[in-house]
Amino acid sequence: MSNANPLTRQPAYFRPRRLAHANIFVSDYEKLFDFYHRIAGFEEVYRQPDNRASFISNGNTYHDMALTDVQSKYAAEGQKPGLFHIAFEVENEVELVEGYQRAVGNGVHFDTTEDHDVAHSLYQTDPDGNGTELYADVVEDWRTARNGVFSKKKPKWIPGVTTPPLEQRCFPVAPEIRVVKDAVFHPRRVSHVAFVAKDFEAMFDYYTGVLGLNPIVGNRSGEHAVLAGTFSEGDVTLFRKTPGREIGMHHIGIEVLNESDLESSLLDLLKTDVAVVREVDHPARRAVVIADPDGQLLQFYVNRDWHSVQLANLSPEDALYLL
Repeated sequence: MSNANPLTRQPAYFRPRRLAHANIFVSDYEKLFDFYHRIAGFEEVYRQPDNRASFISNGNTYHDMALTDVQSKYAAEGQKPGLFHIAFEVENEVELVEGYQRAVGNGVHFDTTEDHDVAHSLYQTDPDGNGTELYADVVEDWRTARNGVFSKKKPKWIPGVTTPPLEQRCFPVAPEIRVVKDAVFHPRRVSHVAFVAKDFEAMFDYYTGVLGLNPIVGNRSGEHAVLAGTFSEGDVTLFRKTPGREIGMHHIGIEVLNESDLESSLLDLLKTDVAVVREVDHPARRAVVIADPDGQLLQFYVNRDWHSVQLANLSPEDALYLL
């Protein structure tokens, strides 16, 4: 991206609705799917053996997470488990293309543009080196277009050139949320990703000034900030680096069905070999954090009184696992 201060550009180039999925690198995508199905409670929507990846969701969108193997063609040499990229959904393809054209016109760099059949996507890298994706759904019935096991070469897509951008909104409006009944947790959706920032101010500027998220908790000069899209209660949480905090993705936030279901999940978790890393019982949110087999943290939560006033005086450690 350009080195110019994005806050001098008004408005921001994009207006994302919400974070729609997190794509992570995993040590073994087949074994990790077993964990994400049996413990985390996701269905596999489709699998791409040529990509060595499993795409999982319960209906919220065409995938809430992707489990991409460290041996995938998309992995760097010596790739370790960790974040691949996070993706933000916009209203329609017209908004996506118009934002892209404005951004490119102002010197903002995109790593690639992709046609995923059901969605058209723009890819960038944030100031800390994390991959980001902005996309618009271009097919309403994604279950018909993306299911089972398949491999397909992606056609080239040039925003606004390859095909006229769609004005219609193709994102799921009232999706059917499916439940894996025998799983420990019962998620509704992946809702947010939390980062310990190497450069807090630069990350804040990028996610607000370029991607167009809005701060709903905290600010550019604070210890943490929660940033949200237009249809969201928080998509990205940024924390300042402090001694003992490892820079990079801290956790992935997963909203569950309700609070009583979360309490039942805790009892079921006792029957497994998966330990609770941390629990936070707060008036704003009830959160339970566990680690997947690769050590990546998953926060299962339900919101209570989720307002900035409730979140004003969190301790640093509670904030790290709650937000």
